[in-house]
Amino acid sequence: MSFKKFWATLRANLRPGDTIRNWTAAKGYLGDSFTIARVSDKAVHIDASNAATTQHVPRNDFELMHSLWKEYCSGQAQRQDIRDQTRFSKYTISIIKHLETGPT
Repeated sequence: MSFKKFWATLRANLRPGDTIRNWTAAKGYLGDSFTIARVSDKAVHIDASNAATTQHVPRNDFELMHSLWKEYCSGQAQRQDIRDQTRFSKYTISIIKHLETGPT
């Protein structure tokens, strides 16, 4: 799926109030979660209990993770390497997994 189509799907399916569970390819679902505050043309806005303010995850970070998704899920791209490129990997990874599998 192209990123343009992915972004349209994300915008159509994420809603304020949706709870997303933290997920990693290596460990599966972890204990914490976060809430979608708002989805705009340029970012996903997230309320997380461990953050003092709303986190604004830019569209570009989703584009990066989308381009690496298959490699990340297969273990060819490691999360620590992705974290060097974006500080929002926790959110982008978990949201993409949520969209792929639906709420858990």
